[in-house]
Amino acid sequence: MVPFRNLRRLSSLLLALALVVLAGCGSAPSQQSPSPAGGGTQTQPSDQAPAPAEGDIVIGAVLPITGGSAKMGQDMQNSIEMAFEEINAQGGVLGRKLKLEVQDDACDPQSAVAAANKIVSMNVVAVISGYCSGAFLPTEAIYHNAGMGVVVPAANAVSLTEQGYEEINLINATNRDQARTAADYMVNQWGAKKVALIHDNSAFARELAELTRENLEGLAEVVAFEAITPGEKDFSAILTSIKSKEPDAIYFTAYYAEGGLIIKQARGLGIDAKIMVGDGANDPTLVEIAGAENAEGVAITTSPGAFDFTGSSDWIPRYREKYGEPGPYSVHAYDAAYVVAEAIKQAGTTDRAAVAKAIRNINIEGISGPISFTETGNRKDGYFIVLEVKDGEFTVVQGAPR
Repeated sequence: MVPFRNLRRLSSLLLALALVVLAGCGSAPSQQSPSPAGGGTQTQPSDQAPAPAEGDIVIGAVLPITGGSAKMGQDMQNSIEMAFEEINAQGGVLGRKLKLEVQDDACDPQSAVAAANKIVSMNVVAVISGYCSGAFLPTEAIYHNAGMGVVVPAANAVSLTEQGYEEINLINATNRDQARTAADYMVNQWGAKKVALIHDNSAFARELAELTRENLEGLAEVVAFEAITPGEKDFSAILTSIKSKEPDAIYFTAYYAEGGLIIKQARGLGIDAKIMVGDGANDPTLVEIAGAENAEGVAITTSPGAFDFTGSSDWIPRYREKYGEPGPYSVHAYDAAYVVAEAIKQAGTTDRAAVAKAIRNINIEGISGPISFTETGNRKDGYFIVLEVKDGEFTVVQGAPR
C-alpha cells in the first residue's frame, strides 16, 4: 500500500501536470464578472488577483459622486486625494506611492453593490467607503467575502457594525449617539413636550428616527412619525397633518435636499415649531434651499466637522487653498486616508487580510482626535454636537460632552 503522504505527493504532481496542459491549451479559467445590479454571484476572495508587490498601492473609494449627495462625495474625495498627495510627497508607504481608485455609488444600493464588486475585482488593497448608510450596508458582505478592510468616513447607522464583519470600521459615531443627543437637546434645551419625527425610509434616516423616538419615551410625546420619498418636492400634505398636531419641535432625520424644502414649506404653512435636522442634512446647501430667513434657528445634530476640532487650524487653510470650503465629512475622509496608510505600514504588506486586521487594531492621532476602534468596529469615544443656524452660518451651541 502507498503511504498516505506519498499518495498526496503523487496527487499533487498529477494536478500540477494537468494545470500545465490546460495552460498550454490557452484554457485558463476566466474570472467571474460581477453583476451590474449586484444580483449575480458576488466576487469571492479566492477569485481575486493579489495586490502587486511593486508599483503603486491602489486604495479604493466608493462615494456618491453623482446624485443628490454628490457634493458630500466630492468633499470626501478631495480630502482623500489631499492626504495621499501628502503621504506620497513624504515617500509613500513601504516605499511605494498610494493611488486612489474612485467608484460612484450615487447613494443608491444597487449602484453601491455594482461599485463594490468592481472594486474588489481590482488590485485594491483597502477601501474608504460609506456616506449613505442604506447604500453602504448591502456592500459589507462583498468586502467581507473579499477580506478587504474598509474605513467608513460618514455612514453611521447602528446596523453597519452589527453584521459581525471584522473588516468594517466607522470613523463617525453612530446613530445611537446622535438620537440620544437629539432627544436630550429638544427636551432639555428647547423644553419640547410634543415632537414630530420625519424620515425618508432609508436605513439610516428611519433608524435615527426610531432611536430618537425610543429616547423620547417618558420625556416627550411623539405626535407624528412620518416618511417622505427621496426626490419628492411637495411636502404640504405631511406638513399640514403635522401642523394640526401642534408639535413644539420637528426632527428631520434624512438629507439636505429634502430637508431644505421641508423647512421652507413648513415656515410657508405657518408652522412655528422649532426644527432640527440630522447629520445627513449638515451642509450649507440646506440654508440655500430653505432660504436664510426660514433656516434661522434651525438646529443640526452632527459629528464634529473641520471647524470644531482643535487640531484643524493648520489643515483648514491647506484644504481651502486646494478645494475651497471643507464639507462636514472632509476631516473624517482625510483621517480615513491616514488610517489606511498607517495600517499598510504597520502590516508591512499589501495583503488584504493583514491590512484589514491592522485597520481594526489601529491607534493614531487624527485631525478629528484619537482614532481607534472597538471590537465591533465602532469608533471609540465618538460623540455628536449640536449646531444652530445664526445669520445664515452654522454655529456650535452644544459641543463635546464634558
